[in-house]
Formats: sequence, structure tokens, C-alpha cells
Amino acid sequence: MEEKAKEKKWWQGEISFGGVSGTDILLFTKHLSVGLKAGLTIVDALDMLCEQATGAMRKMLGQIKDTVSSGKPFYEALAAHEKYFSPLYISMIKTGEITGNLEDNLMHLADNLWKNHELKQKIKSAMMYPIIVFVAIVGLGFAISIFVLPKILPLFKSMNAELPLATKVMLVIANLFANHGLAISAGFIIFVIFTGWLLRQNFVKPVTHRILLVLPIVSTIIKNLNIARFTSTLATLLSSGMTVDTSLQIIVDSTQNVMYKGAIRSLIAEVQKGKRMASVLSFYPSLFPSLTSRMIAMGEQTGSLEKTLKYLSQYYEEEIDSTMKNLGNILEPILLMVIGVIVGTVAIAILGPIYQITGSLRK
Repeated sequence: MEEKAKEKKWWQGEISFGGVSGTDILLFTKHLSVGLKAGLTIVDALDMLCEQATGAMRKMLGQIKDTVSSGKPFYEALAAHEKYFSPLYISMIKTGEITGNLEDNLMHLADNLWKNHELKQKIKSAMMYPIIVFVAIVGLGFAISIFVLPKILPLFKSMNAELPLATKVMLVIANLFANHGLAISAGFIIFVIFTGWLLRQNFVKPVTHRILLVLPIVSTIIKNLNIARFTSTLATLLSSGMTVDTSLQIIVDSTQNVMYKGAIRSLIAEVQKGKRMASVLSFYPSLFPSLTSRMIAMGEQTGSLEKTLKYLSQYYEEEIDSTMKNLGNILEPILLMVIGVIVGTVAIAILGPIYQITGSLRK
């Protein structure tokens, strides 16, 4: 697991630029668990990892080691760096320290972090190809509009050729960038930044999350991803010795999707009243399919909930993997259509006037 994480670090979005990356936390968790199982004290294990680390990670581990050395619990030392350690992470460490199962909880955390890491990389890898193709096509269209058409335009004008609509549109784009290129570029950058900021605002998330959950393909990926994380995290927390109620409280804080967060909040309220999870989840078929609620019901009835949750997590992770693999086959026809439209437009814009000029010369 460590080797794969290191291999992916520089080319799959894990470069930290002086900060602490998700891969750093993953490897720290794994190595700390191994050190404790080997018989090292928490301070000695942290000291060893601190010596091996570099940059911001080394500084953070040094601060954590100093805090633990002063007599404070490990989870309190981690809580001072909540930017890198989630509530789930800190709660599992706290439970491990209280129950004496810190090594096992660290291993469970490492497995959980690795699964999340793998899911993110699969989604990134699947989306990389269509994004690159789309950007290249759009860039080609702009390059032709800005650099090619303006040079052959005098020829068209000298021959009094009637320009096709496609040529006129591309020339308008070229003139806009020639005269207001800096302003347009600045406006585009501001628009992207503003849109990114807007999408992160709490009052917008319910709208965007609802839309994403009804879009073809995207909705399937989001649902499977949220269910996989829910079942995997719940199984991990239960295996660490936490109750269902406490585990759900931690999960709701780490859930990003507003719709799932609301459903889990309702689940917590009903579980606290004594209801079983499966009966509550069955009221949210659009978020938790019947397979999920039925399997959880079986786990609750047979006393094998943790095992059932692990199976569900693996099932939905495989579903995500299958969707990601088929995504290229689904997007390929769409990309070909887009490429065809853009190439056809460019061909008409350039070749149309040339054919008109050639025809007029023959006359």
C-alpha cells in the first residue's frame, strides 16, 4: 500500500507544495501502527517518524511529539492540527487510547484512508481524458480564430467573397480577443474564482447537490461514493468499539453531500429513539437503495452488522470501479460528436470562402 501511495504522489494531485498531503497522513498512520505493534512507545514512534519526515510534515510531527511528551493524550495533540486530521480520525484515536486498542484503530484508519484515496484517484483518472480532450479542442478553435483567420481575411476581402456565418462568428471572436483579450482573460479568471467560491457556500450547496443527484451517470457515481464511504466508515468505527449512535454522529460531521447529511441526521434522531437503522434508511430509497437497507436489516437481525457493512462497502466500491472503467466508453461518442462539430465548423469557416473564391475565378 505504501509503495502505491508514493508512486501516485506526484502525478495524481498529491503534491503538497510545502504542506501536508493526504498521502502523508495515510503513510504516517500506517507506519505509526506498525511502530506501536513492534513495541515502541507512542513518543518513540513519533520521534522516529519525525526524523524520517521533511518540511511541513516534520514540523507538525515535532509539535505532536512535544505535546504527547508533555503528558497530554495523543488525540488532543492531533486535535490541534484539525486541518489535517478529521473528526473521524481524532475520535478513533481517542477511542483507541481509552480502550487500549490504539494500534488496531490506527490500522483501521489506514485502511479507511487508503480506500478513500483509491476512490479519489479512480474518479480523477476517469475524468482526466475527457477534460484534456475538451480543453485541447477548445484551444484549437481559439488558436485558429486568433492566429489563422486574421491572416487570410485580407485575401477574402480582396476577392469580395461572401463569408459564411461560421467564418463571421470566428472573426468576431478573434477581434474581441485582439482588442479586449486582457479584459476577457481577467473576466474569465474572476468568473472561475467567483463560481468556485459560490459553489462552496452553504446556501448554494442544497441546490447543486440536488442537481448532481439527478444527472445521468454523475448521480450514480455520487450515490455509490456516498454509500461506500458511509458503510466503510461506520464499519471502521464500530470495529473500534464505538456505539452506532456515536459512530453516526461522527459520520454526519464528515459527510459532504447536503442530502446525505440530512438523511444521516434523521437516522441519528430515529436511532436514538430506539429504531433500527434499516427501517429508517428504507424511507430514503433515492439515497440508499433497497439493497442497502435490506442488507443492513439482515446484519442487525443476525448480529453481524459490521461484517455486512464491510461487504456493502466493498460492493459499492466495485460498482464505482466498474462505472469509472465504463465512463470512457460512455463519453467517447459524445466527445466524437463535439470534435466533429468543432472540426466541421472550423472547416466551413476556412474552406467555405476559399471555395467561393475558386468558383468566382473560374467564372
